[in-house]
Amino acid sequence: MMGNKTLWAVSVSGSIRSIGFGATWPFMAIFFNRDLGVPIFLVGIIFTFLAISSILFSVVGGWLADKFGRRATLLIGGFNGVVIYSLIAVFIAAHVSILYIAIGFVLSSSSGSLIFPSSTALVSDVTTQEDRTIAYGIYRILTNIGWAIGPIMGAYIYNLGMQWIFAIVALSTLIQFIVILFYVHDRRIYTRRSGIKVSVISYDRYLLLFSVGTFFIMMVSTQFSVTLPTFAANHVGIPVSDIGYIFAVNGAVVVLGQYPLNALFSRVSDVTTMIAGSLFYSAGYLLVGFSGNLLQLMLDMIIITVGEDLVSPSLNSIVSKIAPEDKVARYMGFNGMVNSAARALGPSIGTIFLSLYLYNGPEVWGTIDIFGITSIAILLVFGRMIGHRPANESASDSQSV
Repeated sequence: MMGNKTLWAVSVSGSIRSIGFGATWPFMAIFFNRDLGVPIFLVGIIFTFLAISSILFSVVGGWLADKFGRRATLLIGGFNGVVIYSLIAVFIAAHVSILYIAIGFVLSSSSGSLIFPSSTALVSDVTTQEDRTIAYGIYRILTNIGWAIGPIMGAYIYNLGMQWIFAIVALSTLIQFIVILFYVHDRRIYTRRSGIKVSVISYDRYLLLFSVGTFFIMMVSTQFSVTLPTFAANHVGIPVSDIGYIFAVNGAVVVLGQYPLNALFSRVSDVTTMIAGSLFYSAGYLLVGFSGNLLQLMLDMIIITVGEDLVSPSLNSIVSKIAPEDKVARYMGFNGMVNSAARALGPSIGTIFLSLYLYNGPEVWGTIDIFGITSIAILLVFGRMIGHRPANESASDSQSV
């Protein structure tokens, strides 16, 4: 694993990008709401359009990665990100219409949606199934080092202006592009070389059921982007400059906790690990509703991030294991599309709950937790279904998930 140069290159490049991305994400909902004066329900709609854009580009990204290669798609996504993030920085600095800033922000999802299927599929390409969960853990640890650094950096830069934060995102994406250009190489022969026609979307009934389960847990986790920071700032009364510390806890717990949690759950199946992660997610967000200060919210984030540490590597591992070898990126893209649908609905639903319940914590977060419970039920059914899968329906290199 230590000698796997491609794994480390794609992970390090993701870490560099996430420094910039982590500097923006905790503050965007508050920036639209407080600085630009956008009503909170419209902020949710902006994030909904962001996720819809991500759905479309996730499918395109998976198709491009399987047809033309992971590296080429990573480079397209990186170049696209540099251009869009730079434009957003200019728009904010020039005080152009809020509409143009919102459109740029929505279109910025194209960069990550092109990069993600290729990155996760490339990790699958260069690892064995026995090492895959650990490999995805390494990928997450390194990318989340950026999430530990970025929010704190953003907290200091926020008062200077959001344009500087987006300038940092553009710079970090440019550095990622350079790392991929010189250090990431494809390891597979792609269908463009064999003349085989490649469909844009691929899935089977196992992936479909699993994706429904991940949809509901993403409905919980996507409250991370709008509902949580808005609740913390507007209800709990946390200063905007301190919001970054809550999100920095997320990155730190991933870095410090991913390997120990992988080891702790190594003796159980990926599906069992995901169910445990869903329980932690649900418990952590429910506790947010009873929190009244920064320290309590940071402790809640530890529990939430344990859920993330358990869910994310297992999710990628399960998809890679049930996918035929020549469809891994498209299966990743399909699951990413479904999860992006949850990210599309989640912010709007979260802000509706904030308005409907007048920021009443237990009511807001208790209602959101219904999605987590639903996810657990579906994953239990999926686990039984995949355990009885006929041999002729298994992926060519399948093993227990």
